[in-house]
Amino acid sequence: MSAVDTRAEFYSDLDDHWARIWTLSLATKQPSKRIKDRFFNFVVDRCSEVDCWRINEDIIGELFSEFVDDLGTW
Repeated sequence: MSAVDTRAEFYSDLDDHWARIWTLSLATKQPSKRIKDRFFNFVVDRCSEVDCWRINEDIIGELFSEFVDDLGTW
């Protein structure tokens, strides 16, 4: 699998997790694309810091909590 495919798969998985957070966990509509993009950038930054690109529900849950906390610093 090429790097491009791996990156596309990462973003596809991240998109699935994002949708599940809002529809299944919170049972509400998703916020604006701008917030989604900021969350994706947040996750990419965290994955880059630890050089690990595997994400699962536990990791996304932790990162989502960190992201919400980080919103207070904007």
